[in-house]
Amino acid sequence: MHLAQQTVLVVMMVVFSSTLVMAAGLVLALRTNEAGRLWAVGHVIASGAGLVIAASAGEGSLQLGALGAGAYVIGRLTIYRGVRAYYGMPEHAAPLNGIGLVALVVMVLMSGLADGGTVVHTVAYGLLAMLSLATIIAMLRSARGHTSIGGPLVLAAHLVLFASQIAAVGYGAALNGVKGFEVTPFFLQSDSSVWPLAPLVAVLLGLFGFCLMSMEQIIARNENGARIDALTGLLNRGALDMTAIGMVARWQRDGEALSCLVIDVDHFKQVNDTHGHHAGDNVLREIATALDNSRRASDIAARYGGEEFCILCPHTDEHQATALANRILRKVRAIELPGAKGHASVSIGVAELRGGPSSREALWRSLFGEADRALYQAKQRGRDQFVLASSMIDETPVDDVLQAATEPQMIA
Repeated sequence: MHLAQQTVLVVMMVVFSSTLVMAAGLVLALRTNEAGRLWAVGHVIASGAGLVIAASAGEGSLQLGALGAGAYVIGRLTIYRGVRAYYGMPEHAAPLNGIGLVALVVMVLMSGLADGGTVVHTVAYGLLAMLSLATIIAMLRSARGHTSIGGPLVLAAHLVLFASQIAAVGYGAALNGVKGFEVTPFFLQSDSSVWPLAPLVAVLLGLFGFCLMSMEQIIARNENGARIDALTGLLNRGALDMTAIGMVARWQRDGEALSCLVIDVDHFKQVNDTHGHHAGDNVLREIATALDNSRRASDIAARYGGEEFCILCPHTDEHQATALANRILRKVRAIELPGAKGHASVSIGVAELRGGPSSREALWRSLFGEADRALYQAKQRGRDQFVLASSMIDETPVDDVLQAATEPQMIA
């Protein structure tokens, strides 16, 4: 089946008009997503350039076609920057933008020469083929490309684009002879078959794949945000509770030790009252960093609420957890308080899960309650120290412990 050039140009106009409208809407929808914003802007530029190229082919204007080809290369370069941003690679914005501008100027200037068409088509197809290959290599080298739903679609689209760009060069070589051959655009080939529609299908497939990749990234960030405390970067209370129940389940199954540290910042109310909440937030962030740097990779650190933190230590008994408590005390003592008012300190309660209620949630509440009771004792003994729950002589009934754990602490 063969298609007339006019039919191919009409299909080009329809496809690029559709992608232009879709990409323009995505620019607003993905404005907070770095990779998604680059993809959307790149498709806007490339789609607009595709319309210019189609219009120039209908009018026979090589200068207008050169301008469109240069703009199309800039659009694809912007899309490539988005791919690099998505996979955490340096964008190289300045060099890539420079390449695009140089290509645009060269193609526009060379379009006025006798063999300007050859120069324009060769530069455009050469750069586009290199961009497609670079994108393919970047995606294949990234592990995320194999787990994303949209990634394989984008990869397939660029494989088709790369093949079509190489085929265009091969077509020109076969048609004009190897020496001095001319690269012919797919939409201007005299014996066009249905294969020239493949690049247009690839453009649509790529845009759809990019949309999926952006959505997946946004969803992942939202899920991560639902688990992370915005101020400190540690887990929040909800994420801590879910993680703790899982650790308790492993304790029930394997019987390995599980300890809990409940940590409260000493005299934190005075910092807020004297220097303001902004200064208090800075202190909390520094203490959170100290906790994060003190824990082992297997330990779970979270902000429980206000100025209270919690660390869960799997495979660790109560006495082994004292090493972590000592590291935390030393690191926090090195944090200077605002206004040259001395250094920060924390009080820590340490407890080990030893048994009790049968349900996992109740066991977690019991463990936290024991550590919280030990924390209260550390406050009573003068702060800036830790207390082991097992070392306390005065035992409080479990109901009182659970009630104390849920009531706000009055001691700062």
